[in-house]
Amino acid sequence: MSAPSVNVDPTNNNYSSSNQVKREDSNDLDRDAFFKLLATQMSYQDPLNPMDNTQFISQMAQFSSLEQMENMNANMIQFLRIQGLSEGASLIGKTVETIDPETGETIKGEVVKVTFEDGNMYAYFDEKTKVDVNGITAIHNGDDDGDGDGDGDDD
Repeated sequence: MSAPSVNVDPTNNNYSSSNQVKREDSNDLDRDAFFKLLATQMSYQDPLNPMDNTQFISQMAQFSSLEQMENMNANMIQFLRIQGLSEGASLIGKTVETIDPETGETIKGEVVKVTFEDGNMYAYFDEKTKVDVNGITAIHNGDDDGDGDGDGDDD
């Protein structure tokens, strides 16, 4: 059984997660199958030549360690998602600039909401204009346009 995965691009804070645990190989053991196999091994062992207990303890410790790592990975995925949403929420009410992928021109607007869709975070200028937060090139307070006068226009 494979652990959930998360891809983090440190250059642009792109958090992409796959929170689904997928069975990649039918030879993988889950906890129940592991303990059934262990119980079967113990019940069929030769009483005159029993198996070494340290092997059982070692296998159980390895399995427990793997299970804890999977739990920690799931918690980290949740943490990254919450952190990303928190960062996105800090954009609400701010004017942001981004490059329009179709025209190559700079567009800007005040962020009114932030959503997390399909592993990506989007900022909305209004109900129709949606931009990927990874494409944001500048952030200004309120309607400040970056010219320092705080009036919201470029003059």
